Amino acid sequence: MNSITDLLDLEDVNISISSIDIEGQTKTIYLESTPEAHFCPCCGFRMHSRGTKNRKINHPILQDNYKLVIILKQRRWRCTNPDCLYDISDSFKFVSKNRRTTNATDMLIVDAYRNLDESTTSISKRFHVSDTYAHDVFDRYVKLDRLPLTDAISVDEVFLDMDDNCKYALVIQDFHTGNPIDLLRSRRLNVTEPYFASIPPEERNSVKYLISDMYNPYISYVDKYFPNAVSVVDSFHVLQWITHSIDNYMRQLLKKYRQRDRERQEQLTTDPMHPVQLPISDEVYILQKYRWLILSNQSNIRYHSDPRIDKHFHVLMNTYDYENWLFRIDPYLKDFRYLKKQYVLFNSQQWRQSDCCAY
Repeated sequence: MNSITDLLDLEDVNISISSIDIEGQTKTIYLESTPEAHFCPCCGFRMHSRGTKNRKINHPILQDNYKLVIILKQRRWRCTNPDCLYDISDSFKFVSKNRRTTNATDMLIVDAYRNLDESTTSISKRFHVSDTYAHDVFDRYVKLDRLPLTDAISVDEVFLDMDDNCKYALVIQDFHTGNPIDLLRSRRLNVTEPYFASIPPEERNSVKYLISDMYNPYISYVDKYFPNAVSVVDSFHVLQWITHSIDNYMRQLLKKYRQRDRERQEQLTTDPMHPVQLPISDEVYILQKYRWLILSNQSNIRYHSDPRIDKHFHVLMNTYDYENWLFRIDPYLKDFRYLKKQYVLFNSQQWRQSDCCAY
């Protein structure tokens, strides 16, 4: 039982096991180093022991299905030279200074990253380390060379929130295949500028298209690093921007008609103690409840032609009636939806053409 190499698979021949305690599913092993003479590395004087202190170390490898905890009896030494008094503690090969887990943890963290479903947060919780430490271990032992840039690359961020300086990592992909080219720990300028500047100019000059969202620093990459490229905003974000712009326009319409209704109510109110309560206007009702008919893609709308009683108008109405009401409120809404539909149609036709070319 005194063979630390056999029991824990850790190499340190100067350590022996003094005792083992088992409580529930936790096995606690007490280790201590063999006493030997110490000499001061500064002045060469002999050092004397100042006693021991217990240091708790977690070992992530199970021992016979037990959770393993190591208690190190660590001796402290001080130089006997009164002009030196150099202080030192015993060191151990299987655990680094000021660490609370054995060195085997690093290798298990690296192995855990093989599972693509694992996140840095879940790995750090399993091995009782910080997110930053788990990420640093991966960077320390794993070298992922950058793949060559293609004529069309896309850039986007992924949320990490590891620390204040590393909330968003930058992902660079081959637009044609979707395969990752490289991953930067941050999208901040102090990280991206030296990275792109280090890529040979002839490789950067071969990039013809840079696809991104509407984040201005991404768009500026063309002027800074890719002089022969065109900045292209991906269709998802363009469609998102179009929908957002139409929604803002309709919200302004709603705001205008609400203000009109308030003014009407104030004009009809003669007694402030008993204000007149007007019913909701037709325009406000339609814009509140049915503006989704303009914002949604027409292909996703389930039109019903059979009329149903409307509680506001007290008449039978169907989807087309609500749609026409919106167009009567503001004729521009019909134009906006038509232009949006044309953009969606353009994208779908281009994708079909590219698929045909691929075959």
